Amino acid sequence: MTIVTNTGRRFGRLALTCGVSAIPIMAQVNVLTANYGNERTNANLQEVTLTTSNVNTASFGKIATLPVDGQIYAQPLYVTGVNVSGATKDVVFVATMTNNVYAFDANGLPRPLWRVRLGTPVPSGVLNFRDITPSVGILSTPVIDVARNAIFLVTDTYEWGEPVFRLHALDLSSGKEILGGPTIIAAAVEGSGEEGGVVNFDPQQHLQRPALLLLNDTVYVAFGSHADEAPYHGWILAYDASNVSRQLAVFNSTPDGSSGSVWQAGRGLAATAEGDIYAATANGDYDGITNFSQCFLRLRQDLTIADWFAPADWKPLSDSDSDIGTLGPVLVPNTNFVIGGDKVGNLYLLDRGHMGQLGTDGSFYPQILLAASASGIFNIALWPRSDGAIIYVVHVGAWTKAFRITNGQIETSPFSQNNVVSDRPFQGMAISSDGAKEGTGVLWMTTGDHDIAGVPGTLHAFDALDLTKELWNSEMTGGPDRLGSLAKFANPTVVNGRVYVPTFSNQLAIYGLLSAGERVGSNSHLHGRP
Repeated sequence: MTIVTNTGRRFGRLALTCGVSAIPIMAQVNVLTANYGNERTNANLQEVTLTTSNVNTASFGKIATLPVDGQIYAQPLYVTGVNVSGATKDVVFVATMTNNVYAFDANGLPRPLWRVRLGTPVPSGVLNFRDITPSVGILSTPVIDVARNAIFLVTDTYEWGEPVFRLHALDLSSGKEILGGPTIIAAAVEGSGEEGGVVNFDPQQHLQRPALLLLNDTVYVAFGSHADEAPYHGWILAYDASNVSRQLAVFNSTPDGSSGSVWQAGRGLAATAEGDIYAATANGDYDGITNFSQCFLRLRQDLTIADWFAPADWKPLSDSDSDIGTLGPVLVPNTNFVIGGDKVGNLYLLDRGHMGQLGTDGSFYPQILLAASASGIFNIALWPRSDGAIIYVVHVGAWTKAFRITNGQIETSPFSQNNVVSDRPFQGMAISSDGAKEGTGVLWMTTGDHDIAGVPGTLHAFDALDLTKELWNSEMTGGPDRLGSLAKFANPTVVNGRVYVPTFSNQLAIYGLLSAGERVGSNSHLHGRP
């Protein structure tokens, strides 16, 4: 993470990967990538405004809704000090499934600073896809490069009866295409997985689900399948951030086999500052030579494999569609650990330096802990702390639990839990805390009903050290704070005293501390018309 003043001067590097801009009065935080940084912890440790003492029904609530054209699956991103038409603005960027990108004033004014539409989205029926309806456009979370004043994103467009993926680079100030964008995404590798000895990337068969990764001037884009609709493979493609028309590297998880999606429930590929990249692959073929389904992978920047772990029982897990790749890898800051999760409900704690490969060498790691139900683990929040990190996990239909990591192991019993759950493990999660005051933190979580269209979801706030203490939720006031339709796997963006929550109600909901008359429904001037 770089510290940047209003003049753009860089002062150093920190452990997280979201920028901080110095302004008079209070430092402001940027959220430039999904999950708050390349470690993918879902934690903002620089939130000094929202605390366990002021997130309550008296002082906190919904202050705006920003209307958009389409469902929001992508996590909103936030940049301070953007020059828009000669004025300096704090901007929240929103991408939708209709291939629209919006730049909004982060204070909640409903008219966008700019908006661009990047083509017709692909009808879900064309893809024989029922998990996402009615169309697929910008599904993954983009990534922002403040040095280049650019936001990178991938669209899925319907052209002449066919889906086409494009990588775009848009100017943060205007939405105009820059840096060689857009470029059509295409790739091929040698392999016996398809006829002719060459495996070609087929947009008809693939879904760009994981958030984009920006690492050392390279943009990484990963692909999975449409609900296992064969034939498909897992793909990761690398592009030059200075000119996105230049493809730098290609990885295929099963060139001599099939399947092995990289989808990670939307979580981005994780990465270290040194250049190691971590991914998780789903059910498919594995041989530990060229095929790497059902694996946690450590890749080099050129996308060659450096190390991996596959459970010894990968085959029965694969045959039962028990994905290893439901939870994208999460790096535990200031340790050598990486966390994973699967569709059985296991948490994995792996040593980044010795991942275990087939898992039969008798090494101490990985630790495998059954932490949730057979519905699986698709999302977690990780609170890095000096006294040991805390993992927050949801067990469907039963509870939310907090597990500590102590002495290099996940404790087998939670130290705190409550009975607030989602109907399925598709909730959004985030931790906010002031890193200088580790005694307090807030766990934010979205829950709801995924089976009945239009039923409002709920945004919850818990004391992160005592989950029995629900500080606030969006139903407590009986309507004014209501969230809107729950967005699957979409994490709230908690930054600079505000909580930006994606919805499937064609709107971004904004929550924060209330001033007189500011709550939506109280004649607020910030309330947009969704």
